[in-house]
Amino acid sequence: MTLNGYLAIIGVILGVIGAISALWFLCEKLLPWRRLSWRFAEKTANTIAEKMTAEDFLPTVVIGIGRGGAVMGSLISGAFGHRPLLVVDRKYFWQHGRRLDDMILRIRFPPQLIEKVLLVAGEAHSGNTLRLYFDFFLCIGAKQIRRAVLYYQKGCPEPVEYFGIKSSRDLRMPWMYTNKYVRQDRGNTETNSLLAKINLTNIQTSERHCFLVRHGKSTDNEAGDRFSGITDCDLTEKGLLQAEEVGKKLQLEHVEYIYTSPMKRAIETARKLQLQTGGALVIDRRLREIDYGNWEGLTRQEVFQKWPDLYAKWKQDPIFFFPCNAENPKLALERIVNFWDDIRTKLVSEDVKVIVVVSHKSILRLLISYINSEPLQKYREHLSYNCSISKIILDKHGNNARIAYENQIDHLSGMD
Repeated sequence: MTLNGYLAIIGVILGVIGAISALWFLCEKLLPWRRLSWRFAEKTANTIAEKMTAEDFLPTVVIGIGRGGAVMGSLISGAFGHRPLLVVDRKYFWQHGRRLDDMILRIRFPPQLIEKVLLVAGEAHSGNTLRLYFDFFLCIGAKQIRRAVLYYQKGCPEPVEYFGIKSSRDLRMPWMYTNKYVRQDRGNTETNSLLAKINLTNIQTSERHCFLVRHGKSTDNEAGDRFSGITDCDLTEKGLLQAEEVGKKLQLEHVEYIYTSPMKRAIETARKLQLQTGGALVIDRRLREIDYGNWEGLTRQEVFQKWPDLYAKWKQDPIFFFPCNAENPKLALERIVNFWDDIRTKLVSEDVKVIVVVSHKSILRLLISYINSEPLQKYREHLSYNCSISKIILDKHGNNARIAYENQIDHLSGMD
C-alpha cells in the first residue's frame, strides 16, 4: 500500500474520531444530565468502606435515608460484610406558608447501637435531610456521626465526610428510571444565591421557642385564691376571655404543638389557644398541678388559721415544709423535668420550632427555677398570673435554654 493510502486511512480514522467527539460534545450540551452507573455506586460503596476502615470508623449502625439511602446504605453495609442497617424517611407538610419537615419513623435506639452512626443518602443538595437526622442522633446521645452520599452537589452547605462524586451538573442516579427526578443544574451565581438564602434561613430558624402559659382565671381563683392543685374547676368568663387574648397574642408565632395539663381549667385554656393558633393539642399528665393534700380546696386564710406554723415555714422553704398528704415538690419537679427533657428531644428530632405549654402556677415556677439553675426553695418568688406568658429560647440542639421574658401580661385587657 502506498503512502497516500496509509494517509487516507489515517485521515478516515481521525475523521471518525472527530465526528464521534463532535457528537459527544453536542450530546453533552443538548442533554446536560447523565446517569451514574450501578458499577460506580458499588465502587463508591467499597471505597467509602475502605476509607472508614482506615480511619477506624466501623459504624455500629448504618441509617439509609430515603430511596437513595436505602440503596447506598445496603451497598456500604454489604461492603463491610455486615453492619446493622435501618432505612428511614421523612415527610413534608406546609403550615402558615412554611414547609415543616417531620421524621416518619422515630424509635428508641439502645446506646450500644449508636456509638458510631453512619447517615447515608443518595444525594445531598440542600442538606436538609442529613441535617435533620444528624441533629436527631446528636440529641439522643450518638457518640460519633458521619455522613455519606453518592452524589454531593456543589453548594450544599451540609458537610459530608464521604461521597462518590461532587459536581454541579445534572446527574441521574442509577435507581432513577426517568429524568423527572433529576435536580436542575446550578451555576455559580445561583449556587452562591442559594447558600446566602440557606445561611439566612438557618440563622432565623435555628432557635426553638417554648411559650409557657398559665391557665386562665378559674372559679377557685375567683373564690379567694384557693389551693386547688388536683381539685378540678372550670374557667370563669374572665378566664375564657384571657385564654382568647393569649391565642391572639400567639397566633402569628407558627405554633406547632400545644401541650396541656389534664385539669379542666388548663384544657379549656389550651382549646382557646388552639382555635387561634392551629397547633396540635397534646394532653400530658406530667403538667398537672401539685397535690396540696390537706390544704386542697382551702383558701390561704383558712390554711393560715388551721396551720399557722406550717404555713409560715412553707412560705420560707416550700421544698422541705409542705402540707400533710401533699405531693413532695421534689417529685413534682422530677416529672416536669422529665417532660422538659422529652420536649427538648422532640424539638430537635422532629424539627419543631415553636410549642406552647399550658400548665399551673407552681409547676411553671418550678420549671423556670430549674432552667435558671436557681435554688428550688426560691421557686415561689417567681410571679405567674393567670394567662401570663413566659418565653424560653433554646438553640437548634435543644440546649442552652434561656428565659427571654417572664410573666408577661400586656396582651390581657385587664387584671383583677
